[in-house]
Amino acid sequence: MAQTNSIFRTAKPTEPRLRLNLPCTINLSGSVREAIVYNISYSGFAVRLPDEGQNSFSLAELQSVSIEDIAEFEVRTRWRKDARIGFAFLSKRGARPILDAYFTKNGEFPT
Repeated sequence: MAQTNSIFRTAKPTEPRLRLNLPCTINLSGSVREAIVYNISYSGFAVRLPDEGQNSFSLAELQSVSIEDIAEFEVRTRWRKDARIGFAFLSKRGARPILDAYFTKNGEFPT
C-alpha cells in the first residue's frame, strides 16, 4: 500500500516490504497467468507479468494467487499498472503465520 497527499507526489510505502523474485501463478476462472512476485508485506504483494500482452485478462475472474515456496492466497486487486498488479490479502490474519514461517525459514523480513 502507498500513501500520498497529492497527485504530484511519489507514493510512499506505508508498510515494510521484502523484495523478492519468486514465480507465482494468478488463478483465474478457467485459466492461469504466470507472474513474478517482486515485493511482499504483511498486507499484500506486487507481481510483474513477464509480458505486457499478458495483462489483457479481466481481474473480475481472479480466484487466488499461488506463490512458489510460500502458499496459495485469496486476494483482491489493489492496483494495476502496465504489466504490474498489486494484491491485498483477503485475510491478513490467515496470511501472517504463513508469511512469518516463510520469512523465518529464509532469514529475511520486510524492512
